[in-house]
Amino acid sequence: MMTLQQLAEAIRQRAEGRYEIQLADELELPEVDQDSLILRLKRAYLEKAGWRTVLLIELPSQSAQAAHQWAASVRDVLPEPETSDLFMFMILQDASHDEAIRIETDDRFCRKVVARQQEAPNDFLDRTFLAALEPPGNAEALSDPLAAALQALSSTQSWTRDHIDVWKSELLSTASGADVVRSLRASITRSEDQQ
Repeated sequence: MMTLQQLAEAIRQRAEGRYEIQLADELELPEVDQDSLILRLKRAYLEKAGWRTVLLIELPSQSAQAAHQWAASVRDVLPEPETSDLFMFMILQDASHDEAIRIETDDRFCRKVVARQQEAPNDFLDRTFLAALEPPGNAEALSDPLAAALQALSSTQSWTRDHIDVWKSELLSTASGADVVRSLRASITRSEDQQ
């Protein structure tokens, strides 16, 4: 499982060029008796951008209540527009997947994101407002759902590989649905006859 320091470093790297980062040590914010850190992030190059306060905490899962109390205390001292931009990134040791989901759905004091057992820091951040700006992989395939679906089909059903190009052109044609189905069926039948 990731550590608090690894997560904090991943945040600094991901925020570089996108956000100004301020350690909240300079502010009079409540503390907690757990391994924790408070970061404040503000969009770079936007004069009127507000601060997002991120509470980072690492603790045993049975102590999660302490994290909730800390979030409530911090929220009480934040100026009003900033209370809606309060986040808690939690690293709970020995927390089950179901427990993590339950905690994330409870947004009473702030928005919470709980690290999964084997989740890498960057995967964790991809579930937050600090998600990567560009998706991994081939951007062209991601923007063409038909190509992606046909690629996935040919990967799982090897017999379809010879048909993919024909099927794609038929599916993209202006022919009626019935004509497309006849053409797809004919391409399969021709292939079976040739074998």
